Amino acid sequence: MNKIIAVFLVALCMTVCVTAYSDGVQADLQDNLIRLHIIADSDDDNDQAVKLKVRDAILKNVGDRLSKTDKNECRDEIINDLNEFEDIANDVLRENGFSYTAHAEYGKFEFPEKTYKSMVLPAGEYYGVRIVLGSGEGHNWWCVMYPPLCFKEGEEVRLSKESEKILREKLDKDTYDIITKNDKEVVVKFKLVEIVQEIKQKINGD
Repeated sequence: MNKIIAVFLVALCMTVCVTAYSDGVQADLQDNLIRLHIIADSDDDNDQAVKLKVRDAILKNVGDRLSKTDKNECRDEIINDLNEFEDIANDVLRENGFSYTAHAEYGKFEFPEKTYKSMVLPAGEYYGVRIVLGSGEGHNWWCVMYPPLCFKEGEEVRLSKESEKILREKLDKDTYDIITKNDKEVVVKFKLVEIVQEIKQKINGD
């Protein structure tokens, strides 16, 4: 019986430690990243094509203004510009003959794991801008608005030297290593973070 209790206590302690570690990494990412999420009306080819046109217009018109060195400044700029996000998206929709409209909001949303050339972001909750086109039932497009990782016209998404510098300065070293490195130890840590966050989402009914 004592062995069973000891095993249970060790398992409980490990669970608490892993959960605390995962939550710490996720909180670090939440505090230092702002994501962009554009949701198409449907998976129809035309709806998917106009989604990318909306993306290009958003990045062309507001992308440069969001290249701040401070995440809170970028957040405030985004919140102030939400109506502009909607106006830009609606202009693109109207110009391309679509009758539905767009809705933009800023908040904390669920994002799946996303792989870029030099960075992998674990699934979990992130602060970001969500732009829903029409009914929002189509496939999505994701990127990172802060630090800037969105590139116009479908260019490859990768860490610029400026963005890499921001992440190195803002994130804990362990968090930075988890999203940018690919050795065995880091991969294990990455999966631990993701598994714990996925379990929490299921428990919360998300």
